[in-house]
Amino acid sequence: MIDNPAYKGEWAPRKIPNPDFFEDLEPAKSLNKIGGVGIELWTMTEDILFDNIYIGHSVEDAKTFAAQTFEVKKPLEAATAKAADKLDDDDELPSWKEDPITFIRQKVILFIDLVQIDPVLALKTHPETGAALAGALFTLFGMIGALFGLVGAQQKPITKSSKKTDAPSPDDKKKIDTAPVAAAGGEKKDESGVKKRK
Repeated sequence: MIDNPAYKGEWAPRKIPNPDFFEDLEPAKSLNKIGGVGIELWTMTEDILFDNIYIGHSVEDAKTFAAQTFEVKKPLEAATAKAADKLDDDDELPSWKEDPITFIRQKVILFIDLVQIDPVLALKTHPETGAALAGALFTLFGMIGALFGLVGAQQKPITKSSKKTDAPSPDDKKKIDTAPVAAAGGEKKDESGVKKRK
């Protein structure tokens, strides 16, 4: 520790006189009516609701306010939540054997709702529904394409085969057999110039 002869003490900002300075000893009296309160929570819990927020210092006033608002609404909200849960339980998918049309309809609606939120999650959780919808779409587009001639519209014209058959056709020209004929008792001469094997 070395002494500092230039040390003036702890630093403090310079004080400048402010002619507009005033101190409000009762700030709550000058506030306007509160229209809303913002609360920011970082939580993984869903469905957190806040209602009837009391701002004040009196515990008795807070309890009176809670008795007039919260304790009146809480049993009604609990009954409403139970009724909603019962309806949600009734909305479970019927089995394929009970009602196949409702089963398919609800599977498709559930898949479409999930696709709107997260398509990858929808395909991972319901791959069979995604595959069935994709197949139905391809089939629909194929049928529309076939209907309007978009698929297979460019066919090659049918041409007659150049192969000849044994049966005569009208365009055949009459041919005269010009096969060499041997004189009576003589041997037939081969004019083709090809030697025969013996």
